[in-house]
Amino acid sequence: MFSNQQIADYYNTTKVHYDRGWDLRYSLAMHYGYWDEKTKNFRSSLNRMNEALASFGGIQSGAVVLDAGCGVGGSSIFLAKELGCKVTGISLSEQQVESARNNAKAKRVELSTRFEKADFRSTPFEAASFDVVWALESAVYDAEKHDFLQEVFRLLKPGGRLILGEYIKTPQVMRPREKKIFYKWLNAWAITDLSTLDHLKAVATARGFQQVEIKNVTPQIRKSSWRMFYGSFFLTVLSTLYRWYNPRVSPFADKHYLGLRYQYSSLRQQLWAYYFICMTK
Repeated sequence: MFSNQQIADYYNTTKVHYDRGWDLRYSLAMHYGYWDEKTKNFRSSLNRMNEALASFGGIQSGAVVLDAGCGVGGSSIFLAKELGCKVTGISLSEQQVESARNNAKAKRVELSTRFEKADFRSTPFEAASFDVVWALESAVYDAEKHDFLQEVFRLLKPGGRLILGEYIKTPQVMRPREKKIFYKWLNAWAITDLSTLDHLKAVATARGFQQVEIKNVTPQIRKSSWRMFYGSFFLTVLSTLYRWYNPRVSPFADKHYLGLRYQYSSLRQQLWAYYFICMTK
């Protein structure tokens, strides 16, 4: 199991890869792109993911939102700027928190956003503080979901919603080679394991959520998955060259290309799928 510090280290030490290969400096996105008839290009696919997930979750203007796993603030800024939400973003990485604050100021939404270092399984916020908890590719860091969903339920107002963009493990029994590929991907991204849909729904029910809506959007992220796979070969060369001159390179930065490569391989083998999920308190 990866510790909070290891997860933060992953993001801190691989940020340069997101900067150079995933349009982080402009799009502020550390998630898959969403491709549909409204998507014009790669850059727009990253923003389209925010639009599509917000639409699925029915977020209303003025909603008070917790962005649980905010990265450098991309989704928080989108929700504040485009939907008029009041957003609090949290991350395990102090470096990300500082970047998110700077990005919000640059986008002129610093008055409607705030960012703090916190664990989404145990936050410092009062009960019933939020209309929405947003977790875009971040809740994967609690595979079992018990602590995460318990804390989210506490934080939501009655009728509030948890909105997830989530990698979900398919229920099939993996063969040894499939299992090896699957966990090489997860370990490269500091993820311990993924939940299945049945497990997630069971925990949600046990924690008190009254309604769970689910949408499989795997076709919409497949092009992004392929882009990561293609980019992994270029990153392999860069990582090898960098290792020669910097033998103490972080293991996460050194092996990041494995995650890019094997996420696509395991997706092709239907070992996981991508879902939008909305839970109502």
